[in-house]
Amino acid sequence: MVYFEDIGTILDIKLEELESFLGSPEHSIAHSDDVRNFEVVETTGPTIVLTFERNIDGKWKKSRTRMTTFPPYCTWIEEIEGDFAGTKFVHTQRPEGAKTRIDVFGEAHCTGRSPEQTRTLFLEILAKAHEEDLATLRKIRERK
Repeated sequence: MVYFEDIGTILDIKLEELESFLGSPEHSIAHSDDVRNFEVVETTGPTIVLTFERNIDGKWKKSRTRMTTFPPYCTWIEEIEGDFAGTKFVHTQRPEGAKTRIDVFGEAHCTGRSPEQTRTLFLEILAKAHEEDLATLRKIRERK
């Protein structure tokens, strides 16, 4: 496992708007190039278990993730099956006036990769998801 962090991102969106977006169908489809076939297989209180396929190195691989959400401030994510099994991280959001600060940190593991390759790959996945979220948020704002 390798520690990673991506802290201090400021989004030009209120926390309430971000929380609404994260729970919307538009958020799910924003990442369809890299993940597909989402299915919630278990729900217990604020915790859900998802199965899905993730595109890694051009190959679709099955994954299972446990997510516990404490709206609107925090989500705990644990990869429990797949190439990233054992990865655990926290995604926090907090208001900064009319904007929202995002911090992500935790430990990543990836089958068949060195710690540095794992850190690089995981940060690339997070960065791509961030860019896709921003693009989708822009489209939503343009429609208003």
